[in-house]
Amino acid sequence: MNKICISTPAIDIIPDEQFKIQMNQKVLPYLQSIRQHGCLPISGSGALYYEFYRPLAPIGAVVISHGYCESAEKYKEVIYYFTQAGYEVYIPEHRGHGRSFRETAHPNMVHVSDFNNYVTDLHTFINTIVRPCAGDLPLYLFAHSMGGAIGALYLETYPGTFVRAVLSAPMLALSMKPLPIPCAIALGRIMICLHRDGTYAPGQHAFSPGRNFEKSGCSCPERFYFYQEKKESFPCFQNSGSSYGWAYHSLTACRRITQKRNCDKITAPVLVFRSLDDGVVEPSGILRFVRNTPSSRQIDFKGSRHEIYNSPAHVLKSYYQDIFKFLTET
Repeated sequence: MNKICISTPAIDIIPDEQFKIQMNQKVLPYLQSIRQHGCLPISGSGALYYEFYRPLAPIGAVVISHGYCESAEKYKEVIYYFTQAGYEVYIPEHRGHGRSFRETAHPNMVHVSDFNNYVTDLHTFINTIVRPCAGDLPLYLFAHSMGGAIGALYLETYPGTFVRAVLSAPMLALSMKPLPIPCAIALGRIMICLHRDGTYAPGQHAFSPGRNFEKSGCSCPERFYFYQEKKESFPCFQNSGSSYGWAYHSLTACRRITQKRNCDKITAPVLVFRSLDDGVVEPSGILRFVRNTPSSRQIDFKGSRHEIYNSPAHVLKSYYQDIFKFLTET
């Protein structure tokens, strides 16, 4: 069956050298004019911070599931392009991130007692905030890294929610070098039994300023430093390291997500982006997920690190062309 593309919107990507100026003078003022935000109570826990953006005459609604140690603030450029293309955008900050509640007293630590909590939170957000606001608009998912794992698990758990989904460099397998994955899982299980799952995992630590661009997952220095300045200025954005508990639950979740019997539950078409220069997630998980998910397709990007959405403008042009072409296919 041939795929029909209704019309792919033409989006002007912000040039690298003009990024900070255009973000401050054009993008952020516009987004502020259409932005609403709030806190969603989560039963027995705390509250999730969220934002949503509603342009005139929307053609659909996009839910963004952000990555590990990220926040809604990091996605302003992404949100801008989606709204320019005619989509409403809804983005919660996952528990343990940004302005949302935490399961630990460590303000910089990413900790979770059950990876399914992320999925339950997202489902509550969609039913309580997104559906009442978006009405009959078709729902789409855009998810990056850890948010991609959350998104994939959501697609398997609630297969009728999204019309289409984009997973950008999804965290479907993690590298725990020098530990083999089975040993890392066993260590995590031991730490849980010892009630030490809320302590930093090996190599993880509290936030320290002055992060080096060269060691980041971003391949555009202008985009990297724009958010890094905000991160260093606002403590709520200073997530920086994971607990044993987060590592254990993430590793076991990745295994579940990529199993054939679970991938078969996904009914929506899924576009999966993989960076060929990704130093954060293992490619094996993405390859296994795409192989086991009949409704998925994969696009590889060269010249971009883990955060494909934070690439130089010439990469982003092709990236967003692929995204909007996919979203408008019937």
